[in-house]
Amino acid sequence: MKALREFRRNQSIYFLYTAGLLAPGRELPVTNADQTTARSVSSWTHAELALLIDEGRRQGDRQQADLRDIRSRAQWLFTVAVATLGALGTGLASSHPERTESVLWLVGLGVLVYGVGGAASVMVSRADFSMIHTAVLSGAPQPIEKSLAESYARMMAVGENTVATRLTVFRQAVVFCLVGGYVGLVAALLAK
Repeated sequence: MKALREFRRNQSIYFLYTAGLLAPGRELPVTNADQTTARSVSSWTHAELALLIDEGRRQGDRQQADLRDIRSRAQWLFTVAVATLGALGTGLASSHPERTESVLWLVGLGVLVYGVGGAASVMVSRADFSMIHTAVLSGAPQPIEKSLAESYARMMAVGENTVATRLTVFRQAVVFCLVGGYVGLVAALLAK
């Protein structure tokens, strides 16, 4: 039952991301992948706080790199899927298949378009991350290391959820593109 709810939620998020192409800049939902909560660092030593700050920076850098990698893969998927869409569309228009093959072909094209929309949304939709704003940090209470460490401990979940959501949307886009392409290919082969 839990798996079915998660599947439905992921499909809903995917739909909202593809629909989000029509409303740029809107905040989109994210999966709740990182459910950890920050604990108090009030008793930590200066060295321990410095270690947490370093780890927070590394985690933030990794999140940004992961997002770049996912967007790069989405660009490749988008390019290949649009070319496949063009080939299948041209094949449909030029072959004039029977009614059954036409319906199958159109279903394949529709699923492929839905996959292309997912890939496009991964590339261009708003990605939310929490960052340390230096002007805000300049007004933080002393000791600065403690305030900075607490901020890093609290803010990393936002980026983890953003990256996990983008990866989920990308995976679903791959599945929709593959299914659409295969259905279109079967329709093309049946039409011959």
